[in-house]
Amino acid sequence: MVVCSGINNSAGVTQDVRRPLTVHLNVCGAPPTDDSSRSSKRSTLNGRGARMRHMNNSGIFAMQKCALIAVAGLAMFAASAVQAQEVYGNIGTEGLGAGVGYSFESHDNVRADFNGIGLSHNFNAGGAHYDGKLSLYHGGLYADFFPVPGIVGVRLTAGVLIGGDNLAGDATNMSGTYTLNGVTVPANGETIHAKAQFPSVRPYLGIGFGHNPLSRGLSFFFDAGVAFGKPKLTYDVPADIVAAAGQANVDAEKASLQYKVNRVKVYPIVKVGLAYRF
Repeated sequence: MVVCSGINNSAGVTQDVRRPLTVHLNVCGAPPTDDSSRSSKRSTLNGRGARMRHMNNSGIFAMQKCALIAVAGLAMFAASAVQAQEVYGNIGTEGLGAGVGYSFESHDNVRADFNGIGLSHNFNAGGAHYDGKLSLYHGGLYADFFPVPGIVGVRLTAGVLIGGDNLAGDATNMSGTYTLNGVTVPANGETIHAKAQFPSVRPYLGIGFGHNPLSRGLSFFFDAGVAFGKPKLTYDVPADIVAAAGQANVDAEKASLQYKVNRVKVYPIVKVGLAYRF
């Protein structure tokens, strides 16, 4: 702000002398001066920089934490593998498998393994023929008990199978028709689907030879037992086939299929393999 004042000299002539007078006004809503603006911008930038540095530090810390957790997890997995006293592989009615074992004392083992196989399995039910596929992929957890491990390696085994084993099939119609409970209807290009899903957790009981805690080096083993679990049947019939055959006949066909499925609620398990105990 500039203030002008008149001053009389010795000649009596009034001269205008303009003296600059700077007044800083801090009025709400008024724009700041250049110095205050620069100061405010510097403060804002400093604040943003601090926040950015904090966010970067937080991100780096989070990444380091995740890396440490991953390394710790890998170390724990490696340690468990190192602590395993036995490794083994097998073949049998569960397909191919591999596992590890650990002994607490001379009379018992605990074991974990994974087995898997996929097979084509065609079957007839009611008046339909099904092209099926058996999918067995599951893990197993077992406890072995050796009554007299120093004399003979025979053992009793109890455990659970954990997985999504199932038998799925599509009804074929070579003649262009389906026969449901004795009633023949046109297929019309439609497919009937059926699937038997085993429980995700099934108990296992068996006997065997091998996996003896007192043995060392390479050895042979044998297992024979059964897994228990009633499959759940899903039966998908297209609406136009249901309308042509009638719901009662479709239900009777499903019941016939369920009867066949119930026969595999006890699944036999037989396998042989080689084990190496450290």
